[in-house]
Amino acid sequence: MIGGEETFPLRPDPAPHDPDAPQPRRASVLLVMRSGPARVSAADALRGAGYRVRTAREPYEGTARFVEKPADLVVLSLAGFRRRDTAFLSAVKRRSPSARILLLVPEGRRATALDALQAGADAYALEPFYPAELTALAAALLSGREDAPDEDAPRALSRLAGEVAHAINNPLQILALLGEAADVSDETRDALGQEVGRIQAVMRILARFGLLRRPQKGAEALGQALRTSLESAQLEGRVRRVGEPPADGPFAELDSSQAGVAFDTMLQFLAAGGGEGPIEIRAQVRGLPAERPETVEASLHAVGVTLDPEMLTAACQAVLLNRDDTREPYPGLALADAVARIHGGRFVAQAHPEGTTLSLRLPLGQSAHAHQRA
Repeated sequence: MIGGEETFPLRPDPAPHDPDAPQPRRASVLLVMRSGPARVSAADALRGAGYRVRTAREPYEGTARFVEKPADLVVLSLAGFRRRDTAFLSAVKRRSPSARILLLVPEGRRATALDALQAGADAYALEPFYPAELTALAAALLSGREDAPDEDAPRALSRLAGEVAHAINNPLQILALLGEAADVSDETRDALGQEVGRIQAVMRILARFGLLRRPQKGAEALGQALRTSLESAQLEGRVRRVGEPPADGPFAELDSSQAGVAFDTMLQFLAAGGGEGPIEIRAQVRGLPAERPETVEASLHAVGVTLDPEMLTAACQAVLLNRDDTREPYPGLALADAVARIHGGRFVAQAHPEGTTLSLRLPLGQSAHAHQRA
């Protein structure tokens, strides 16, 4: 995955979209939550992410709705939740063992969350919640139910990553809540928190790889996804952008959510290679060739991050890596490579004396060409 143009022959554009072809089934969500602005916000966020959403006011009504029509994901607020309501969780798992349960935990309900996790819930988020956090958790929990990626993507590895992340998630969250108990010493709590944090970092990397599915493409600007990932990495203190922000660039046949995950991974990889402190990143989006673009390239150049070419080649096949000095886990580049390939494009990693460049190159495709002409 390293070298010049001849190493990565472009794949042909994907077949034009067929409006009569069967569309992938949208995952369903049952939102069990008291009426009010928070429920409206949660429902709007989930619908905006493409899920079919039904609502119930409390667990008793939720049981009736779920038995009538099972959902892929149950989002349950623990506001007003009683111990006997754990029967709702048991009913969900009994009716549909593959259904996932996400808890929304208000302040002061940690003990209730522990009971609910032990009764079969899969994950939790604090309430009030951020809509983006809610939809990201929903996507992670439902990753095993998404359409499988194309044959040239690492299908088995993607599924394994998702299954391992899900299996780890429940006991990990129980451990985290137990570590906050009042009868745990400060020394034990700190040590447990550090180890849980490392495992959570591994889980996030695996869960992200497990999200790979067949792309839901549309004509979109690759630069928008790249700017969003850059802004997030800057806020976290991992990188510092130098130069102008990347332009939108030509429209590509793109699943922007997958492109965003690929950019997040690329930035984390480069930041880990740069050691302590934020690294300088130059970002660019351009059409190739410039005169009559058939491909759009989004590239990230890490100034001064010089990596061994053999190590860079190996990283393109790695899902998970660890820093030798701190043992801190960070993502390899296999996910970025897979995202490029299931879009019919390619991923390029190049080591230079002055830094390291990572690029996604994706074909414009039929609808994107039409958008450009319009």
